[in-house]
Amino acid sequence: MQATAVRDASGRVIVALKAAGRSRATIKRHEAEFNAFAGFLEARGRALPTEVDCLDFIAERSGSRLAGLREPTSSRRAQLARRPLLLLMETLAGGFPEVGQATTPPVERCPARFRAARDEYLAVCRRRGNAEATVVTKQRAADQFLAYLKEVGRETLEQAQARDLAGFWARRHRRGYAPKTTGLLRTALADFLGHLHEVGQVGEDLARRLPPQRYPRRGQSVPHPWTAGEVRLVLEQIDRQSAIGKRDYAMVLLTVRLGVRVGDLRRLELGWFDWRAETLALTQHKTGLPLTLPLPGDVGWAVIDYIRHGRPEAACRQVFVKHRYPFTAFGSSTSAGCRLGYYARRAGIVFAAGRSHGLHSLRGALAVAMLQADTPPPVVTAVLGHAAGATTAAHYLRLDTEHLRHCALDVEDVLDAGARS
Repeated sequence: MQATAVRDASGRVIVALKAAGRSRATIKRHEAEFNAFAGFLEARGRALPTEVDCLDFIAERSGSRLAGLREPTSSRRAQLARRPLLLLMETLAGGFPEVGQATTPPVERCPARFRAARDEYLAVCRRRGNAEATVVTKQRAADQFLAYLKEVGRETLEQAQARDLAGFWARRHRRGYAPKTTGLLRTALADFLGHLHEVGQVGEDLARRLPPQRYPRRGQSVPHPWTAGEVRLVLEQIDRQSAIGKRDYAMVLLTVRLGVRVGDLRRLELGWFDWRAETLALTQHKTGLPLTLPLPGDVGWAVIDYIRHGRPEAACRQVFVKHRYPFTAFGSSTSAGCRLGYYARRAGIVFAAGRSHGLHSLRGALAVAMLQADTPPPVVTAVLGHAAGATTAAHYLRLDTEHLRHCALDVEDVLDAGARS
């Protein structure tokens, strides 16, 4: 009877996963873990599991011993083995399996001795009108630096010195972060250090000790030259039966068909769609200029399919949300397009070193397709939402290799012209 209870609880978890729109791969993985756990319990002669049984099973499956079911761990294998068991134990206890709930409590990375100063700084940022995503980025930078101060033995902020900042920055530099990531950290950290100096919590303005951040010059970062075939392969890799797949498919389609920027995808609201007129109207986050785009049928239906059958119940107004509790909108510190690389790898697409291949690079594919179809450059500029045609020319005309071939000069003609002159 008790073994039947475990099987019934496992079945209810699977039903909850399907209702939440989890992918077939996720459901199969949970089923495999439940079957393995049932065999594990049978070998022990147990009908109903205890937390100790769960911890022993996780250790056997992953090689990592946890002190508790909700103990934070960096082991991916332990996380994969633990998630099904948490849902199973909740169901056996008479509850409803809460799919999407965080498995561990949030970790407070800021040392207790510095939290008051950190919280005061974040309150100042909010009073300035900083977006919540910006506040999250600044908090992450402040927490990292304050944790380093504790590591090197600083008891108070007054004890912070320039050598502490140099040590912290050298450690970050050794980890080899991308220039943009390092630049965001530097900007956020400079703001935090400037605040500490302004309110008198540190004597020296350590923000002035930060090294200058050099970004690649415009034009040095070249997007991956997507072909129509590669885009089609990526779209075919997306599981459109799962909730996350419906979201990813709609986001990629909005970018590759309409050229919507990632920043605008994060902010996209349902009210911006005019379904009768078949248009999408928005004010661009980057330029502040209004933009109205025609809405092709496949794009519109992809958005509708996600809203109706994939999007979880969320309090925010944004169309696209993260599918992990508490189901909030994407922030500036969250890569809304990180899944594109995953689908590209599954499609066998290899990116050359130094080529950008995020969602933004798909705008290049749209620009090239329009230019090769002899679309007038002003129309391309309007669709991409550029403030000036020079921006379109600087970034995307160089990618239109088919038309550039017509501009190539014959070497002999050049030499003959030089000889005559």
